[in-house]
Amino acid sequence: MVMDTIVLIKDIIYYIISFIGIAVVLWAVLEATIKFLRVELVWRHDLKRFSYETRIIRERLGIHLIFSLDIFVGADIIKTVGAPTMESVIILLVIVSIRIALSYFLAKEIERNKEMMKELDERYRDNESNAK
Repeated sequence: MVMDTIVLIKDIIYYIISFIGIAVVLWAVLEATIKFLRVELVWRHDLKRFSYETRIIRERLGIHLIFSLDIFVGADIIKTVGAPTMESVIILLVIVSIRIALSYFLAKEIERNKEMMKELDERYRDNESNAK
């Protein structure tokens, strides 16, 4: 009876945390879509500004996705807590490894994006100073 209650509480916590991860992903996608549509309408004729603004959107989306992956890893760990079987531990290792790899490559992409934004900033400032 007590063990069943503990398992039920663990499952509820797992689903709550997973729901939070899903909410973060949905929020990020909705926010990025709205911002992209706004940028598309305002800056579609200025390729430099359009590129700069979409990079900002991508960076923010990437940060949200990394955060949600971290939330999902936490949920998976909670799911496996208790009396884990060797099979559930292996599955957890595979899932966590994939999510960590995704987080790593998203973080690398964000870093590349930041470098490109710095270059765009420098070009944009150089063009403005040359125009004066």
